[in-house]
Order: sequence, then structure tokens, then C-alpha cells
Amino acid sequence: MSKAERIKNALQETKERRKTQRPVVFQLKLQNLSRKKAENLRRAFLEAKWFYNGLVSDLDRLNLPANKVGTVEVKVGDVFEERELVVLGSQIKQEIADRLKDNLRALSKLKQNGHKVGRLKPKKFVNSVPLKQYGVTYSLDFARNRVRIQKLGSFRVLGLHQIPPDAEIANAVLVGRPSGYYLHVTCYLSKENSHRKSIGGEVGIDFGVDSKLTLSNGI
Repeated sequence: MSKAERIKNALQETKERRKTQRPVVFQLKLQNLSRKKAENLRRAFLEAKWFYNGLVSDLDRLNLPANKVGTVEVKVGDVFEERELVVLGSQIKQEIADRLKDNLRALSKLKQNGHKVGRLKPKKFVNSVPLKQYGVTYSLDFARNRVRIQKLGSFRVLGLHQIPPDAEIANAVLVGRPSGYYLHVTCYLSKENSHRKSIGGEVGIDFGVDSKLTLSNGI
């Protein structure tokens, strides 16, 4: 069996499995950041902006292997300066390019349906970075409450306990906000085993510290 056939079969198996699952997104917060790690995260979002804007300014660059791009030109005033992509992983660069391609396809479809669409423009900032391949662009360590992100290193995270043991972990998005950095992890749960507990009747609510909400029925 060729590599293309193996990929096709794997995609078909995943498609069939998804019919029995539902997607859930869990938010994890990156904790206890050292100055170096915080700077690397800030730099990653900056490089993502540079890389995205470089592609938007010349869409022919989408035909090149995005994962091998090591430098980009950044406009500073009236001139362009060459900047090195230091902390942006090869697969992450490819995923940014794939996201742009998806946006272009969506705009093309809207145009075909009679909608008026404009051109994609350079961004002033980027606040999300795609991490599509679990085990490659990112991985989770449940025993140590940590996440490892390609080229950025290992981070302690808050919220891993939300993800059930039988969850099938898929893609994630690294998100930057004024309140900190977060990882939005998409998981697939079995429809049969993922029904929410029924509260049933009147209950009291206790606002706590270890648990945000505790109901009088124990949930």
C-alpha cells in the first residue's frame, strides 16, 4: 500500500469515527512563565504576524514549502528589513500557510455565490497560532500538568484535569490575551459516554476556590 493510500484510508477511518463522537474545546492556561518563556511566546506571535503578512503580500509564496522559510521581509517605515524566524516551528509555519489557503478558498466560494469580497490585508497583530498535529506541534503531559509546543518548549498548564481519559485529542490553538496565554484544545468524546449529568430539582450553589461551583447534590 502506497503512502497516499494509507493517508486516504486513515482519513476515511477518522471520518467514520467522528460520526460517533462530538467535539469539545477545553481551555488551558499557561502558568508560571519565566521571563525567557514569556519573551519566546511574545516573539512567536510576532513572527506569526511577519510570516502571515509576507504570504499575504505575495500569494505566489503559498506555492513554496512554507515549513522551510527561515527569513521574511518586514516593512519598517518606507523600507523593508529582513527578519529571521527564530521560534516559529516548521509545522506551525505550514499550518499558518494552510489557514491562509482555507481563508482564500472561503472568499472564492463567497464570490462565486454572488457576494462582494475584498482582498486579504496584512494584520496589525496576530493573537492565535494553529497547532494542528497533536504529538508533533504540541503534546500534553497529564502526569506533570505540562504542555510542550514545537520550538517553544515545555510549559506548566492549568486545566488539564478537564480532559477525560478516553478523549481523542486533536488540534489546538495557542491564544494570546492581555490576561495571559492559553491553549484551546479540541477533543472528540464518545456521544454515548459524554452526556452531561442532570441536576434534577432544586439545588444550592457554593462558590469555592478549588472548584468554581459546587452544587448541593454533589456535582
